Amino acid sequence: MDPPVEQTEAKKNQNEASKDSPSASENTNSRYRLLLSVIEKSFTQSHQSIANDAHGTIVDAYGDLTSLFASENDEKGIETLTTLLMGTLERIHDSFTSSNNSESSSLLGKLLQEQNILELLQKVETCIDDVDKTEQDWKKKETGDSQSAKEAIDMAPLPLSFTNQKGGRK
Repeated sequence: MDPPVEQTEAKKNQNEASKDSPSASENTNSRYRLLLSVIEKSFTQSHQSIANDAHGTIVDAYGDLTSLFASENDEKGIETLTTLLMGTLERIHDSFTSSNNSESSSLLGKLLQEQNILELLQKVETCIDDVDKTEQDWKKKETGDSQSAKEAIDMAPLPLSFTNQKGGRK
């Protein structure tokens, strides 16, 4: 038994659309790289924000207790604690963002893999494709409806009062 014409037409349209657009896996990989880039950028901006106000953060957090970390070069201990904070942040930042020639070898890449981010991005890509296909189908139907309405109007007989002497429309 042959499939209904609508299903055959839908498959044909889907195959034509897939030729024109990049594959879902290409889009997913692109989204994954973009996600990594956004997360790494947010790490960098957070790191810079903390670095810009590390001195104030230490004073706010420790107050007078910074003197416990005082040394000959740092009477109040603030610089010592700031150096410790920034060193720790540098190591954390580097461990999340550094990679050995591969996005998936960084700690961030491994964490994203553990959370099955590629599967989630594939689902997002599938949803986007479904919405695009539904929208295209709707537009085709709308265009067809509009065209058939115009044809029906053109073919409909009009009363003589609406036509001119030669039998055409006014």
